[in-house]
Amino acid sequence: MAGRLDGRVALVTGGASGIGAAIAEAFAAEGVRVGVADLDAAGATRIAATLGHGAIGTAVDVASERSVQAAVAAVRDRLGPIDILVNSAGIIRKAWVAEMTEATWDQVLDINLKGTFLCAKAVLPDMIAKKRGRIVNIASIAGKVGEPTASAYSASKFGVIGFTRSLALEVARHDILVNAICPGPIATPLGEQGWRDGAVVEGVEIDRIMSRVNGRSPLGRLGTVAQVAKMALFIASDDCDFTTGSAFNVDGGIIMT
Repeated sequence: MAGRLDGRVALVTGGASGIGAAIAEAFAAEGVRVGVADLDAAGATRIAATLGHGAIGTAVDVASERSVQAAVAAVRDRLGPIDILVNSAGIIRKAWVAEMTEATWDQVLDINLKGTFLCAKAVLPDMIAKKRGRIVNIASIAGKVGEPTASAYSASKFGVIGFTRSLALEVARHDILVNAICPGPIATPLGEQGWRDGAVVEGVEIDRIMSRVNGRSPLGRLGTVAQVAKMALFIASDDCDFTTGSAFNVDGGIIMT
């Protein structure tokens, strides 16, 4: 049986692990030919090998326009023009603002925000030519509520939401839909690193951090990568054909608290 996205081509950045890998897997299950892109080229290739539908892995440094353009070209040459972009590559660095280095701030903003811009810019010419496309930006609930010791991360994700809305207005006339997803706490390698680093910065035991994290959601539990992937699948599909510029919460209700 054909999948909902059968025959379409997607580029998923940050696809070697965590949310990106889960989205790549969900897309492939619906018939998408996926280009898995990551700074960890071996990891991207390893994930791609499990997907089928001719999926490929490629290296990308999303903070470098040259690297982004090369990754997009590699996917286009092997799989065809990109119909769906998922900007999932990201990092988190914890520090109090008074102690944060300029280099740390720049690194987080370059990868999380500039990388989203560079990848969108790279895929837009083909989408505009086809008069169709979907761009899914992985933001964060931290881009709506803020988080102490994560000011650079939070600022970058607020920026991703703002970029999503602005780009959605620019490309709506081409029938290109641009939306964001705002996950809450999820036990990915990135999330777990952030919790460990937060404990160090605050000078507390990791158990105290996890107690706070686990208690944030009214549902009383962490989210999963599969839940984010389901939302990405919806946004990328024809089921979502009259929504653009939105930032969907997958946060267990944290935004209400």
